[in-house]
Amino acid sequence: MPKGDRVALCFFVDALGWEMARKHGTFASIAPHAYRQRTVLGYSCAAQPTILTGMMPSEHGHWGMFYRSDSSELASLRRMRLLPATLTSHRRFRRRLLLWHRRKSGFTGYYNFYCIPFELFSTFDIVEKKDIFAPAAFDPGVSSIFDHLAAEGVPFRSWSWKSGLDTGLAELDNELREGTTRFFLFYTPHIDGFLHDKVGDGSAVAHELASVESKITAVVDRARRSYEHVDVLIYSDHGMVKTTGSFDLMGHIGNMELAQGRDYTVFYDSTMARFWSANEAVRTDIVDALSSVDCGTILSDDDLRSEGVFFEDRRFGELVFLMDPGVLVVPSHMGASAPAGMHGFTPEHPDSYAVIMSSSKLDPEPTHIRDTFAAMRSMLE
Repeated sequence: MPKGDRVALCFFVDALGWEMARKHGTFASIAPHAYRQRTVLGYSCAAQPTILTGMMPSEHGHWGMFYRSDSSELASLRRMRLLPATLTSHRRFRRRLLLWHRRKSGFTGYYNFYCIPFELFSTFDIVEKKDIFAPAAFDPGVSSIFDHLAAEGVPFRSWSWKSGLDTGLAELDNELREGTTRFFLFYTPHIDGFLHDKVGDGSAVAHELASVESKITAVVDRARRSYEHVDVLIYSDHGMVKTTGSFDLMGHIGNMELAQGRDYTVFYDSTMARFWSANEAVRTDIVDALSSVDCGTILSDDDLRSEGVFFEDRRFGELVFLMDPGVLVVPSHMGASAPAGMHGFTPEHPDSYAVIMSSSKLDPEPTHIRDTFAAMRSMLE
């Protein structure tokens, strides 16, 4: 078959950290130019929009998966609190409820109910109601790579968390054979899910990385047989930190002579807690309680501003407490036990850094994950 002109292949490998990629030499054969990238403070729900828009969370509006809202579109789920806890705490029940809610609400973005108490759904809403791997996902004034592609009439195809690794790559391969698409962005959460369970198992990690690398490399090799020029970009949103301990922050705060819902509201993420206080006296009591915890830090407004995650309306928290790297909040609203690895600690930790790899040298060097947006744009020039 005659070769086409040019195609851009972007592979977004969630949680592939700089240290891990460098240690194993992952993807060096197809993308030999590798750069370490600082991630954002927070989780994938903050990092992925930063990559796709080139903006920081305070600009694109996505930081935590859940934010405080007086008009939450999840409020109807509060009635689930009336059901027996033995039922509502079961993973299968929550999974079925989530699937039902996706169909009913029409929300196409990623969210999960995890272990969040149902009474909180009248207080918290989800940020990502639209699929961020498609155009028109963000608020007016915020454009993603897909908005630019659509506006410029570039034929493109994307895969999100909804696609399995093997199924998605097979679809990508088929579209490459047709030769009508100019830009591909393939996202996979496969490594992220694996590392949450196995990050401390060196041989298992090496085997899984090699397996994913082999599958993606095969697609790139076939593309190179069909196109004159193939641009390859492989990148991540963050790394993965091995769990070293946990702390019952929920119990620690719960021992105070304060009532949640009356005196304060809190959302317990895996590596941080976000508080809202009824008044200054309550805030002072919470600050005092947090100051006695030796495995975490209260983040100042200046800290949040420097990380690009400060929101004037405090929708993501009036007071933010961040755990030390490796130490998890257990139990939390994300789970009742500690996984082997987690992300969402300080971006300065060596294992928090993301990676971007390219088939050609990138100039200027992309030192932050927000620079990935410009790297993708350059593939269209």
